[in-house]
Amino acid sequence: MTEQLPLRKYVKVWIMKRKNNTRKEGRPPTTSYTLQWALYGEKHVMSLGTGATLAYSRRMAAEKEKELNSPEHQGYLEPCRWADFRKKYLDLTYPGHDKDGRERKEASAKWAKSLSTMLRERATMDAFERAVLGKKGEGAAAALNPWLHDLQPTCRDAFVNGRLAEAGSAATVESDLGALRYLFGVMEEWKHRAKDSNPFAGRGKSTVGERRKRKAEDDAGGGKKDDGYYTPEEVRKLLAQADEEAQEKPDDWNRKRLRALVYFEAYTGCRIREAIYLAWDRDVDLELGIAKLRHKEANQLKTTSSSAAPVGLPDVLVAVLREWRKEKTCAWVFPNSSGKPWATSGPGYKHLDQLEALAGRAGVAKATWKMFRHAFSTHGKGRFGLSAEQVRAQLRHTTTDTQKHHDHDDLLANLRDAVKGIDFGA
Repeated sequence: MTEQLPLRKYVKVWIMKRKNNTRKEGRPPTTSYTLQWALYGEKHVMSLGTGATLAYSRRMAAEKEKELNSPEHQGYLEPCRWADFRKKYLDLTYPGHDKDGRERKEASAKWAKSLSTMLRERATMDAFERAVLGKKGEGAAAALNPWLHDLQPTCRDAFVNGRLAEAGSAATVESDLGALRYLFGVMEEWKHRAKDSNPFAGRGKSTVGERRKRKAEDDAGGGKKDDGYYTPEEVRKLLAQADEEAQEKPDDWNRKRLRALVYFEAYTGCRIREAIYLAWDRDVDLELGIAKLRHKEANQLKTTSSSAAPVGLPDVLVAVLREWRKEKTCAWVFPNSSGKPWATSGPGYKHLDQLEALAGRAGVAKATWKMFRHAFSTHGKGRFGLSAEQVRAQLRHTTTDTQKHHDHDDLLANLRDAVKGIDFGA
């Protein structure tokens, strides 16, 4: 109780005067008085009834203020700080979450939610602390560990801006927003925040918005700026490393999944979220050698007319996918261990983390999924003889300007291969 005393600032009770509607027979309207105050960010109103005078209202307001500001008054919320809520939530929802290895895995068997969900929610709380609570310059411990009812609606924009700058992915931030919407709803349910005060709930609150999405794509390489592309030698190293590691441990499902995904990205140039939301039965036809990209509830494709379209699967890729399909565990082509699309995982288990680690072992200095897309555009024409229109159809670009952005000059590889067969018969 001592910890809670400084929490509630002095509560002021206001007297609100209102003129009622005109009475029958033209008699003058009466006046009503009500008391109004705010407690833990929640407004409260108390009617004093008909016939209340101003003097009576003042006396009642003074008594209400005395009651509300008394140390014995418990209020209408149960005050809780951020760190205390975090511990309470994780301990109650995921008992044993703080254990390691096998012990945590055994504990997770009794959870109502999965281990991956726990990792996601915990990572989201970490991100919220970095983006909103841990800003340099705030200094005071209260700013780093605030009372939950003091978190203002502006914390949503602060989180989106800070998290976008950190993660660079609108999809990642939107996943975090969904988790925060749920967590702040729990705060309300547990009476730590006022009802209907969730800054992450409501129309458009769980998305970063189209403008921020476009900016994030530009910053990540969707506009004039890009991460570059793989040379043919770098692609060969990545594929060879994935092959070698899958062969070393034939029973390792994770290695086979990574190999199939690396091959798919290298030979199609698809965006990574398009690949991980593919379903075997609906989207992949290995007999025809095509994959159909569609808008889905969990993954809306890029908002251009050419995004939802089929892509061709080269014979090499078809052979790899046939092998991978023998390991099928669910409807998704590239699932996580829970049988859902491999969209999110814990640190070190994310698909990008796995790609970067593979690249390091293969001796490739830099690796992103988007570099496969740029590599396909560059080498598709210069090395494999595809026309500009064929590359554009495979990558589903709407304009030639977008296509030019994905082309890179590779004079040392493609140009040499293009001219080395010229022979004048001298």
